[in-house]
Amino acid sequence: MLYDTKMSDLKTNRGEVMGFGRVKVPRMPKLGFDYEIPLLSFITIKGEGRYIATCIHLQLDGYGKDMQGACNDMVSNILYYLRENFKYPECVDDAWENMYGLSLSNPDTGVLWDKYHALQYGFAKKGIATDRDEEANRKIKELQEEVYRLESELKDCMNTKSELWDSYLSVIAKSKPVNPMIVEEMTV
Repeated sequence: MLYDTKMSDLKTNRGEVMGFGRVKVPRMPKLGFDYEIPLLSFITIKGEGRYIATCIHLQLDGYGKDMQGACNDMVSNILYYLRENFKYPECVDDAWENMYGLSLSNPDTGVLWDKYHALQYGFAKKGIATDRDEEANRKIKELQEEVYRLESELKDCMNTKSELWDSYLSVIAKSKPVNPMIVEEMTV
């Protein structure tokens, strides 16, 4: 064996990895956020008394008493980060550089990627497909259509982009039991 770790070792210093997935942040032109953000990968960890969802690309966490709560908190933190990162149109090149910098490998993200891949290969070993691009693309399309619908509904009753953004987040977070921005998720 080339490495001294096993695919079945899903422990991290924060707990045991229980799942992984990808998040899609939609374009929201009426909110001033008209950027094509690539799919962002995350893992979920069962820690002591709480769950942690970590976006590996942006090195952002979410916490909750259950896995779904942690994922929703992580998505909220991703949206907050992106909103602030792209706040000033004249600094958009710096915003992209910031995101790229966060996505570079380092010792912490290396461990997270190793666990992400261990889960992928573990599912594959059991004959479970983890590449569900058709399903993810369908969910992304539905999400974008929902954004456009909400933007048209809310635009008449909101005074500022900030109010529209907050209203949108509130509506979409409550719209489904599973956050619609999580386009793929698999758990052990």
